[in-house]
Amino acid sequence: MEGVAFERNRLSGPPFEQAARGTGELVELAAGLVFRSIGYKGVAMAGVPFDARQGVFPSRDGRITDEQGTVVPRLYACGWIKRGPTGIIGTNKPCSVATVASVIADGGALDDTPRLGAEGLPALMGAAGRRVVSYEDWIAIDQAEMSRGAAKEKPREKFTSVEQMLEVLDTARR
Repeated sequence: MEGVAFERNRLSGPPFEQAARGTGELVELAAGLVFRSIGYKGVAMAGVPFDARQGVFPSRDGRITDEQGTVVPRLYACGWIKRGPTGIIGTNKPCSVATVASVIADGGALDDTPRLGAEGLPALMGAAGRRVVSYEDWIAIDQAEMSRGAAKEKPREKFTSVEQMLEVLDTARR
């Protein structure tokens, strides 16, 4: 048979700590072409411990840890960068709640820098030499993807790089 085989899974473990376990029952689907498009692999950041094999920041209760398992002060992670590409819909909320609980237990604030709220983010990002993409910019990118898709009789044709997305914005500003 040409196709793909899936194994049925069953969730096991206590609530918010469940993991999918194979049942041994296979389901086969005929297919002429299969694309793998699942998972996520994190990318290392300078100065932050990283587990390249799993593609995550090693952590305990959301606190990033070094190679010896010692907590690195004031570094936190949640979501896939914390646990890898695992979980079901809703897994990120309890994951983030656990990380926030660690931030609060560690004193609540990461440092004494005044918080400027949402209005301060663009200035902070721009000051770091990063390009800020606004909600309006996101809408322009979204519309460009749908336009590209319409030309191919598809709902959308996604861009595959940040550079392509930014080019859409640069072209619109010219």
